[in-house]
Amino acid sequence: MRNILCNMGTVILVILKWILMIILGAVKLVLEAAKIVLLLFVVVARLFLAIVRMGTF
Repeated sequence: MRNILCNMGTVILVILKWILMIILGAVKLVLEAAKIVLLLFVVVARLFLAIVRMGTF
C-alpha cells in the first residue's frame, strides 16, 4: 500500500512539474512577444522623430 502511494505521489509531482514548465514557457513567450512589440515601437518612434526633425529645418 505504501509503495503504491509513493508511486502515485511521484506521478503527481511529475505532472505538476510539467504543468509548471508549460505555464512558465507561456509566460516567457508572452514576455518575448512584448519585447519585440516594444522594440518595433522604438524603431517607429525614432523614424517619426527623424522625419519631424528633417521637417523643422
